[in-house]
Amino acid sequence: MIDYHLHVVAHGDRPMTVENILAYCEVAKERGIRQMGITEHDRYLDDIDLAAFQEARERSQAVELRLGIEVDFVPTREEEMDRFATALPYDYVIGSVHRVAGEEVDHPDHKEIYDRWDTYDLYEAYYENVRAAALSGRFDVLGHPDLIKIFRRFPRKGITSMLEETADAVAESGIVVDVNAAGLRKPIGEVYPSRDFLEMFYRRGVPIILSSDAHAPEEVAAGYEESLALVHDVGYREIVTFKNGERGTMAL
Repeated sequence: MIDYHLHVVAHGDRPMTVENILAYCEVAKERGIRQMGITEHDRYLDDIDLAAFQEARERSQAVELRLGIEVDFVPTREEEMDRFATALPYDYVIGSVHRVAGEEVDHPDHKEIYDRWDTYDLYEAYYENVRAAALSGRFDVLGHPDLIKIFRRFPRKGITSMLEETADAVAESGIVVDVNAAGLRKPIGEVYPSRDFLEMFYRRGVPIILSSDAHAPEEVAAGYEESLALVHDVGYREIVTFKNGERGTMAL
């Protein structure tokens, strides 16, 4: 099993040392994770210690380490995104949408955007960015594709057509979707993406990875009972793996 989206540095919580990386590996081993991908947020690029990562990878016996990065997709910042995505010898690059019109949609202390926008319009703008991220060709993986639901603020009008349009763009792009259990730890209380959205991806043949989005060792593979049951019930029987930018697969 894999956990391909997690953060050791997290939000500046700890340095990327060999010991801190191996602490994540120890939990991964206990929970049956065979491959673990460290994907720091792009704004902490300078805190990624490549030497520490490489030493930890050599010392980690039971868990294979992969190096990635989570790049925040922001229209008009193409040069900055490209710099982040090519700065280190990553195994893969995650592109995620956290912002609409420059404002974060998932910060627990800054929810003002939900009060100032009509919710349906906010969702439209968010999913427009998700489609653009997928179709940009910059990323291997699309991170938590329905993050906008995090605070349970839903439009009154249905968004099925919006999700279908987004699933079409994702399928056209060839990008891999992140099935991310972090939503279980958030107010929404469910996996990203939702079952309906995941079924849309499955019908279109969109491949997936699995992740916990851990920001601390104890969160590695957290929520996997629910996310594994979900993907299996939808119909998935394999997940994507990465090494040196090349895709592989692993049976579920």
